[in-house]
Amino acid sequence: MADDKHQGNKGVSRRRFLKLAGGSVGGAIVIAACGADDEPAQTTAAPTQTTAAPATTQAATTETTAAAPADTPTTTAAAGEAPTTTAAAAADTTTTTRAIERGLPAIEGHIVITDPAQYPTTFNESPEMAARVAAGELPPVDQRVPRNPLVVEPVHEIGTYGGRELRRGYISTVNDRQNANRFNGGPDNLIYWDYAHRKVIPNIAAGFEVNADATVLTLYLREGMKWSDGAPFTAEDIVWWREHMSLNSNVAAPPGQLRVGGEQVAVEKVDDYTVTLTAVAPYPLLPQIMAGWGSINGQTITGQFGYGGFAPAHYLQQFHADFNPDADALAQDAGQENWGAYLKSRNTWQLNPDLPTVTPWVMTRPINDPPWEFEANPYSIWVDTAGNQLPYIHKISMAGAEDREVLILNSVAGEYDFQDRHLQVASLPVLLENQERSGYMIHRTPGVGSDFGVRINLAYDADPVIGELIRTADFRRALSMGIDRDEINEAIFLGTSQTTSSAPSEQSVYALGQEWVEKWATLDVDAANALLDGIGLTEKDGEGYRLRPDGSGDRLVLVYEAPASFADFPAAGQLIREHWREIGIDLSAGPAVTGGLLVEKAEANEIMFSGHTVSSPDPFRQQDLIMPTRTNNYPGLIGIPYAKWRATDGADGVEPSDQLMIKEGWALLDAGLVEPDEAERIRIAKEIYKLHTDQVWSIGVVGDGLAIYGMYLANTNLGNIPARISNTLDQRAPSNALPPAFYWKS
Repeated sequence: MADDKHQGNKGVSRRRFLKLAGGSVGGAIVIAACGADDEPAQTTAAPTQTTAAPATTQAATTETTAAAPADTPTTTAAAGEAPTTTAAAAADTTTTTRAIERGLPAIEGHIVITDPAQYPTTFNESPEMAARVAAGELPPVDQRVPRNPLVVEPVHEIGTYGGRELRRGYISTVNDRQNANRFNGGPDNLIYWDYAHRKVIPNIAAGFEVNADATVLTLYLREGMKWSDGAPFTAEDIVWWREHMSLNSNVAAPPGQLRVGGEQVAVEKVDDYTVTLTAVAPYPLLPQIMAGWGSINGQTITGQFGYGGFAPAHYLQQFHADFNPDADALAQDAGQENWGAYLKSRNTWQLNPDLPTVTPWVMTRPINDPPWEFEANPYSIWVDTAGNQLPYIHKISMAGAEDREVLILNSVAGEYDFQDRHLQVASLPVLLENQERSGYMIHRTPGVGSDFGVRINLAYDADPVIGELIRTADFRRALSMGIDRDEINEAIFLGTSQTTSSAPSEQSVYALGQEWVEKWATLDVDAANALLDGIGLTEKDGEGYRLRPDGSGDRLVLVYEAPASFADFPAAGQLIREHWREIGIDLSAGPAVTGGLLVEKAEANEIMFSGHTVSSPDPFRQQDLIMPTRTNNYPGLIGIPYAKWRATDGADGVEPSDQLMIKEGWALLDAGLVEPDEAERIRIAKEIYKLHTDQVWSIGVVGDGLAIYGMYLANTNLGNIPARISNTLDQRAPSNALPPAFYWKS
């Protein structure tokens, strides 16, 4: 906990911030002053509410469809019901009670209806769609929605069509794709979490079922469902993706989330509306993994990398060499290196308006040509309980802002109707002060887990000398002990977070206790210097900086790169630069790096250290920040070459050295993924976190605060805005707020 002596003149003090925050959000906002005990848990479950799902709705209820007849059993306990964990749900009851006592509203959200008897029997459409039907451009709405649509009960009331477009903002100078996929994307997971993160429920798929030994997951699709261009969405789109994209080395490396027991999960078509995923060993966590965030969690997240879990086979075949002998020529004509790269570019949701999708809105103007625009998908599967096809609001227009400062100024001026991404904690006081004047309300939804830390590329080898130091545990431990976390918390996060290592939050079911929260994470310059001396870094230059251990006489210089995304991570790097000066380490920490460049550099293995979130709320569902399991993208930074070695059984990538203990981590991960007993799985997870924290595979700095999607701005004239949502990576918040059900009240 940061005490008042760290406030100084570092911007808005905690006391001033508390004063500014008091009375906001309908007089109910109170900012925690002392860390985790004052912040609610919401990565696990939510409080009991009047809008809660009926008790009879099970975690994996299978809807009755032609593919899943009425006598198809719903998922049973033996088959693996999919709550986060019983212990997690119990823990959340206590923390949510504390949250309400301190002024935070209860988590609330929409209900997905899984009982076919409650489905509407007639359907309605927006005036825009009705006009297209009248013009002969579209079939009637009852021919556009599937026989078993995704029926939702909105959080507050049935909305109405009409009104103007919904305005949002994005940063047009960077690859800000997540800005839209979290809001406009549905989400497009085949299965998803309920609004409170209690259980896994149907989503794009109509239902699912797990067999008794958890080796087979059966997905039931929606009969008559269509892509946004009107083509049928069937089992073929899942199997084609698996066989021709995820298992084709010209497109992508096999996703780690579909590997268990050392073997790839087999994906097979049973009929047009039924798919099975079969593992060689029990895989009880597969539904939870598919419902969350990662390589098999929807086209909008990872389609551009060749992942997603499904793909429009009818559209992408023209770019695939297995189906078009001229695919390479097409790629070269388009300026792409090969057909695999071109196919992925055509499967990039934010750039290709021609790409068929299953999202509630379809992109009509791409991210690189502001404004970034979307219109309602005429084949949207979402309908409310009154039979109205969603979304209610026909158009979303996302204005491009040059940088974060411009976006925040526009937010304060009331130029956006809903904004979450890029609202940094540092801007919260001014956002609160201008709510009434600009006609919006700020909602707080604190996260559980990392707000900021230092990601370490354990496989870095561009400079072999520095690479070997990075792979030395005592070097990483010394760097961690050389950081003044209290100063960073106050200066960058206004004291709203809790200082921590990379250990799980004390609000997590995996909590290890205060010893691990502080493990190698307490400022101790003397101990850090002793560790550095102990590994032979004893020689220094005239300014007191340590020299490289290769005898060159040159100063040892580390490089830190970060985006200015959820918070001012580059500024945090500047503070760390000053902290490490005290232990003789020179850190180059420059201005913000764009997300696109970070992805390129991470995949080229060129990054040493980077500032962002670290660790993860769950080592099984979000593996890539815990240990090397991701073969691409910035989140795989911890060791992409190692992940490739694991994914290809040594055919590609680099084998990790024994000193890193990564293989021990992989062994624990593999054991946990197939462990059917929840208590034993929790024990294994704790061992994973202990290994990560003790080995300092990443450097945790602060967590459990507002930095990561911890607040959202909503126009006061928008209806069906939840007072507070569950803020988890699994749910791609604010997707779980169900934006398609937002409507203009007047």
